[in-house]
Amino acid sequence: MTTVVEEQVEVLLADLQLERSGLAPHDPEPTAGRASRLSEPLAALGLTAFVAELRGQAPCVPGVHSLLDLEADEAGREVSYRLRRAEARAAAPEIWAWLRRCRDSAPSGRPWWTVGSALPLPADSVRTMAAVTAPVPDLTPVTAAWAAQCGLRRHTAEYNWRWLMLGKGLPLPAGRPLPRLNQLINGLVQQAREYGLLPRAHHVQLIRRPNTPSMVMPVRLPGLSLLSVPTAVTPVTVQYLQHEIAHLTEHGVRPARAALLDRWAFDPLRSEGWALLVEHLAASPALLVRLGLSDDTAEAVARFLGQEERFSRGMMAVDLALDRDLEDCASTAEALEAAAAHAARTGLRWAPELLLLRQTSMLNWRSYLAGYAWRDTVLTELTRHFGPQWELRDDAWAALLSALAGTGSAADFLHDLHTGQADEEPGPVIHDERSKETP
Repeated sequence: MTTVVEEQVEVLLADLQLERSGLAPHDPEPTAGRASRLSEPLAALGLTAFVAELRGQAPCVPGVHSLLDLEADEAGREVSYRLRRAEARAAAPEIWAWLRRCRDSAPSGRPWWTVGSALPLPADSVRTMAAVTAPVPDLTPVTAAWAAQCGLRRHTAEYNWRWLMLGKGLPLPAGRPLPRLNQLINGLVQQAREYGLLPRAHHVQLIRRPNTPSMVMPVRLPGLSLLSVPTAVTPVTVQYLQHEIAHLTEHGVRPARAALLDRWAFDPLRSEGWALLVEHLAASPALLVRLGLSDDTAEAVARFLGQEERFSRGMMAVDLALDRDLEDCASTAEALEAAAAHAARTGLRWAPELLLLRQTSMLNWRSYLAGYAWRDTVLTELTRHFGPQWELRDDAWAALLSALAGTGSAADFLHDLHTGQADEEPGPVIHDERSKETP
């Protein structure tokens, strides 16, 4: 049973998340005073570092503030790119010093990218992420295809890459536009409810911010989450929203009676692997048609999403390769030289200072790359037990949600999924007509 003090801590966590998102807290008492008053129970619950992070008191990760202009023409994107690259170049010594400090301060046997984690990470998932590898691919075929489709003058120039990754210039069939944001959200939410992915007791507060990636933050678990979405729809918006709905699911099925720390500590491998599993469905033309896209537009978007995944995984492979090489670097200059060498292996002109900047997100990149492999393992298991159209079966979703409802690691999820399937015979396809429905 939740104690009065734990309830006060939960309200504090909620209000800190709201404040961090620019929203008004529920409790009128300032959060700083409450954090000080609750310092002892926070320490006993293992939440001191997490509260410090939410309050902006954790050590800052170096970064840059300039944003790439995604709406301007090619010349405008080049200007914003030059600003971002100049800022990254100026910050390179600070970024390198931060990376070295993390490496030097990591306890024996613990990877540097776990240093400073505000909540505990499962040891088995950390081992999996540390062991993940991926060959650095030649990415020019993907970017050349994008550039040719978009009619870029300088093809794969680096200032166009994020614009290309979002599919901003992807030509779609005439008169077959992408759905408006409200229509897209409503369609995805309806589909998620059909699959049982959004518990009706879990509330979602929507925040719209232009030119920002989709993001979900838990506020009360299981109870309320914030969903930040961009204001414009691009070909990847459906994929990103599907990804975030998966995170909403993980928030919503957290056991209400679990210990406070267990409710808030998410295994990044399991979380990202689960979200990649649900996101995988967005690459299905049938699903895209159900969301309001025409057949030919759905085919074009699905093809693009496959290309985007290959490109993103390729860039993460570069990050891992650079991470290994940085261990032997002794200066900023050597680090940038190593980054330039790996950029050349992709066939692209990626700025070495921007690759070095990406190293500050190494936990994310390893979570994703290991998460792709974890996702593929789950897909194999689902297909083996429920058939190639497993996503149309209620019993498949029930098995997934049963495994997700625990607070264990990615390995625990796989064990629970396998055990749950072994206890029952495959049932019939219940919703085999879903692909013919409209949102």
